[in-house]
Amino acid sequence: MESSSRVSLFFLLLGIAVGLAFYSLAATATETKLVREVCRNTTSVRYSDCLEALNNPRADNITDIRDLAFLSLDLAIANSSEAVRFLHDQITHASPELEPVLKLCYTDLESSYTDFLVAVPDLKGDPMIANYDVFVALDGVNFCRNNMQEANVSIPEVERRCAHVQLFVRICDTTTNSVLTTYGRGH
Repeated sequence: MESSSRVSLFFLLLGIAVGLAFYSLAATATETKLVREVCRNTTSVRYSDCLEALNNPRADNITDIRDLAFLSLDLAIANSSEAVRFLHDQITHASPELEPVLKLCYTDLESSYTDFLVAVPDLKGDPMIANYDVFVALDGVNFCRNNMQEANVSIPEVERRCAHVQLFVRICDTTTNSVLTTYGRGH
């Protein structure tokens, strides 16, 4: 290949890379001001973890806190559902020592899942009740962690799922509380 062809190819590839970088920055900017604001206001959560959790194509066009609250609940439901499925699968293959604590964690995180599910219709009717539903979802995480501690076991994959559910509790607490602050109890 001639030297001038290599230089042309280099600049063509450089131009494509720069274009993609600007496109990526523009897409990140549409990560919306609202998502950034929610993540800044979400306590006990790293900002980057919050952004990653809300990284969803549906979030790109959201400008209303109610819509973001519904999305965050949908993501929380999906996440906690995955945790429950994981625990169900683990129970079927568990050693006799781990089976009891896995069953307790299954019940605990299933409760968190149900709390997120109930929060969706409550958000439509009364954001204060939805906010309470979300807050109570943290109980399942705490009970599971306590059950593992009392059994003197460490199950990293269960702890990781507890951390994810907790992350969504914090995010959904922020979004449902923001709906309440913005629109009041009955909107």
